[in-house]
Amino acid sequence: MSQTNDAKNDDKKKKDVAQDDNARKDDTPQLGHFLDDDRHWLQAIELLKFQLRTKKNNKHFNTLEMFYYEKLEDSFEKLENRTYFETRIANNLFYGLSNEFSVVPYTIPKSNLGLRQYKFMTCPMRVLYYAIGVYLLELVQEYLKDYRSHKHIRSNYGGNLGLEKEELILNPDRIYYKSYYQEFRQRLRKEIRAKTEQKVVVHLDIENYFDELKIPKLVELLKQYIKESIQKKMNYGEATQGQLVSFFDFLAGGKSGIPQSNNNVISSFIGHLFLTFGDLYLDNQLSKQDDSVDSYKIIRYMDDVYISIVFKEKDSISRTKFLHSLAPRISDCLYEHLGLRLNLKTRLFQLKDPCDKAELQRNLKRVSREFEIADEEKDEPPLDKIDNIIKQLNRLKCSGIDPYFQRHSELDAEMLKEVYDTNVQQMLQMSTTKARLNSVFLGSGGFDFELVNADPAPIIILILACEVVPQEFEKFLRSKKRLTSRDIALVLSYLCQIGFTSDGLVDRLARNPQMEEIMKIFQDGQLPSKSLGYYELTEAQTLKIARCCQSYVFEQIRLRVLFERKAEYSVALNHLLNEIHAICGVLDEKAKGAKKYDADDVNDHLKSQNVPHDTRIKVWKLFDRRNKSTVPHADPFAWAVKKDAYFDYRSHVGDCLKHLLG
Repeated sequence: MSQTNDAKNDDKKKKDVAQDDNARKDDTPQLGHFLDDDRHWLQAIELLKFQLRTKKNNKHFNTLEMFYYEKLEDSFEKLENRTYFETRIANNLFYGLSNEFSVVPYTIPKSNLGLRQYKFMTCPMRVLYYAIGVYLLELVQEYLKDYRSHKHIRSNYGGNLGLEKEELILNPDRIYYKSYYQEFRQRLRKEIRAKTEQKVVVHLDIENYFDELKIPKLVELLKQYIKESIQKKMNYGEATQGQLVSFFDFLAGGKSGIPQSNNNVISSFIGHLFLTFGDLYLDNQLSKQDDSVDSYKIIRYMDDVYISIVFKEKDSISRTKFLHSLAPRISDCLYEHLGLRLNLKTRLFQLKDPCDKAELQRNLKRVSREFEIADEEKDEPPLDKIDNIIKQLNRLKCSGIDPYFQRHSELDAEMLKEVYDTNVQQMLQMSTTKARLNSVFLGSGGFDFELVNADPAPIIILILACEVVPQEFEKFLRSKKRLTSRDIALVLSYLCQIGFTSDGLVDRLARNPQMEEIMKIFQDGQLPSKSLGYYELTEAQTLKIARCCQSYVFEQIRLRVLFERKAEYSVALNHLLNEIHAICGVLDEKAKGAKKYDADDVNDHLKSQNVPHDTRIKVWKLFDRRNKSTVPHADPFAWAVKKDAYFDYRSHVGDCLKHLLG
């Protein structure tokens, strides 16, 4: 039986490859199948431009990415040209433009010694990602309206994107997290205060949420929950679903998840959208309650989920029984339906217990570095806030505790967040405040600048309010012999506050292996002009491919790139051959109308175009090597394509195209 199945599988592989090789019709779905120039692409550009305008008055947008995009503002006119969209986006050619549409990973620190991977996107790549987000936003508008009316669920994320008459609503509140995070905390604080004798709160901590978010599952859920009439209007069929999965696969380098990056309101939106289904699944579990439960609420900010449960009576036995069954049900539910796992930080708080209640209140003060916010419940005079800030600095100074290994128990990070208060920022300019800060940083015993890692951005703002301390802090940064990920983050935080005006530190990052590629893009500060990254072809040569080729060629480029990223070189080589074979068929006048166009025909065409002998022979041999790879044939003499061999073939294909396109 197994031999029969193997034979069938081999036949299917051969049939698929044969169909793939012979296909030449212009019917392969691409992003242009569902992505619209006006409704999605141009609105994505407007969203990014609006963030850049907001940056002028909001320090939250002083980030590496936003400074880079700001450098390219003069190039936005090129992006807005319809031809740009048609020759790069609608046809999927962007997959092959590695210089123009690139995503570069880099590492940033979490609390203690944890690390998180961020993705730096070139400007066109960020706009394309935003365009996909705007499309999804339009697709789910009605679904989200219904979801928000749910009586048991209250959720927020770091923004509130919306459309009105197919136009993106742009105002500072909708792209800035602060009010939504405040609303989330206020709801939780209200829950902590009411009916505490009968209430428990479960805090769900999801393991590596952004990295584990599964796009195939998301597109499946959207198909299930979105009205068919809307799906039809938005071209949300199998072709679009496949293109979306492919696009996110491309961003993640063949892994799961969505990209995390600074000021990425679209990632926040998609992350929120995915967990709306989690909220509904959790609600379904909680609705299967026994008579002991009076009410419940699901309160969420992004992947920070709290479930508040009020019991009818003080019957500890029935309460304990219910809670013991609830935890595994929630864990199973999120994993079964969304593929998400809970980690060990997941906690249950019994509010009748003073210790549990106090710990839950402390949880609300542990703000992630992405969310710089002071305690909105405090309403102190600016001078008192300055006093508290300096008190916190002195506590940190005297702690003697390495901030990498232990969060300082006495440091109230929320007090340091007061530096973002407008009145406090005005007081930081006063000579008396500067003198007090100088005494902390330069006074008795000095200040160990390693402690800045306890809360970098607020402390750096305080350092920059002084007159001599910034120079000392920069000397400290320059003195580091080897930059760790935490050092890099500290340098970036400082550069973002001073507008990247320190050439020495910028150059230092440019020489760092982790940041070298990103800083090259940053320092160049313009759209690629010599080569877009399609092999080493010029922009003119690349656009000739865009204009003369059919969708089959772009599909081979897409598949080649995806399999390259997955390091599956035997499959990538198959698509590499299909790519050059098809392009030659377009460029060769003799191929038009021909029923058959094979390896010998390609070789004859390359001869007629005087392609150098070594390159021509290598391309010709590519046909034979494809037939001896493990992908198209179950040949006992077939062997896998190794990385070096693959890239040798690819370099010759690039040389061949360069010659053919003049």
